Amino acid sequence: MQMEIIIVDDEPVSLTVLKQFMEKLPDCNVRTFARASDALAWCKSNDPDLIVISYMMPQLNGIEFTRLLRGLAGKAETPILMVTANADREIRNSAHQAGINDFLTKPFDFAELRVRVSNMLALRSSQKELANRRALLLAEKVCGDAMDAVTGRRENGAPLLDINTTRARFGDDESLLGEVARVFTRTAPQLLTSISTALNKNDLKRVAEQAHSLKGAVAAFEAPDVFKCVVYVERHAKNLDAETTAIAFTVAQTLVDRLLTELAPIAPRDAGRKTRA
Repeated sequence: MQMEIIIVDDEPVSLTVLKQFMEKLPDCNVRTFARASDALAWCKSNDPDLIVISYMMPQLNGIEFTRLLRGLAGKAETPILMVTANADREIRNSAHQAGINDFLTKPFDFAELRVRVSNMLALRSSQKELANRRALLLAEKVCGDAMDAVTGRRENGAPLLDINTTRARFGDDESLLGEVARVFTRTAPQLLTSISTALNKNDLKRVAEQAHSLKGAVAAFEAPDVFKCVVYVERHAKNLDAETTAIAFTVAQTLVDRLLTELAPIAPRDAGRKTRA
């Protein structure tokens, strides 16, 4: 598992030393920031596995950064190691209250640094594994049998699309089927993007509306697993259950993307087709 480490320090020498040390750790990607505000902005749309931060920095110090970070969605458990030359008890108490997990006092010993960082990364790895298991269990509870198509428990390589039943539904009119597939491959990615945007804004009414449109589009084809998952998205959005809606959408998005791939050979090329970012 690749671990993402960010280092935040306004001192170039300290930043370089820490970066070179962290880059020697196995399976770690290291990113550095000289300004805490830049690191905070990056964290708003990314999920680091460990943050190593200096205490004394201009504009935004390590404690202030941590308070703001802990207020971001999904960052309550991100491990943070503060590196500081200040051993003042009051500062450390404030840091703990803000959410700092551990300290290393400058000048630090590299053997001690390795132990502390390795322990924090091991803890983070366990947290992510538990979170992944929980998400899988919730997805199976929410989406039922359709999860078999995602996890591979169903026949390996079994397509989502029953092409023979679909052809029969269109009276074996290959031209009509191709045109409907072309329209679907153009509109479905737009609907997925719209649902994702609405979920990020917690606009469940909009999610339900767009999921309803996507449900109608999927219904043109014999792809029951895909249809069921989109139904789940619409249903839970209407019930204003944001967490369950998000889980159902993650599964539905995976299945819709696979359906798009299966439809590609029968959909005429559309020069004006827009793909999802």
